[in-house]
Order: sequence, then structure tokens, then C-alpha cells
Amino acid sequence: MDKLSIQTEMKGLVAVVTVSGRVDSETAPTLDAELTKAVGGSSKLVLELKGVEYMSSAGIRAVVKAAQAVEQKGGAVKMASAPELVTSIFYTVGIVDKIKSYATVDEAVASF
Repeated sequence: MDKLSIQTEMKGLVAVVTVSGRVDSETAPTLDAELTKAVGGSSKLVLELKGVEYMSSAGIRAVVKAAQAVEQKGGAVKMASAPELVTSIFYTVGIVDKIKSYATVDEAVASF
């Protein structure tokens, strides 16, 4: 699955954005637009990333931008079901302190 797929659903007051495929310089603008839309509707955001095969610096920028936007609204971004590839990238760039990781979407939603 190389193509990027993004779906957003509300679980109560939490926007759950499910991302799968490759997040690279070509697809990151789509992710950025979807995250911006999700942040517009909620200050609580869960990124379900279990289907992400690759994430470039452009994808990380989109996630960081969303995290900054929800923080300004008093909210937070949580990560769920992320593959080791993604969590290791987040550790490397030092954003795991801002974006907590959970094993499941339900755990991430409940953490709010």
C-alpha cells in the first residue's frame, strides 16, 4: 500500500485521524490539510498510524504543526497503534514528549 489513505471520525469530542500508506513530500500536503481540518473541529486529536509504511520530514512537519495548533487551543495530539518505524522517527526528532503514544485508539481516546 503505497498510496496515502486518511480517514477522520469523531469519538465523542476526540477527532481520530487514521493514516495509512506513505507520507512523503508528495502526500504530506494532503495529510497537512486533513489535520488542519480535524484541528478546526476539535482540540483533542488521536493519530492512528498503524498503516503508515514511511514518514518523511514533510510528514513530521504536518504532525508537529497540528500539535502546535491544538496546544494553542488547550488540547493535545496523541498517537495510537504506531509502527516502530514511526515511533523511532518521533524519538529521533524529539517530539515524543509532546505526542504521547498508546497501543490502541481506545486507550489514546480514554487518556483525554
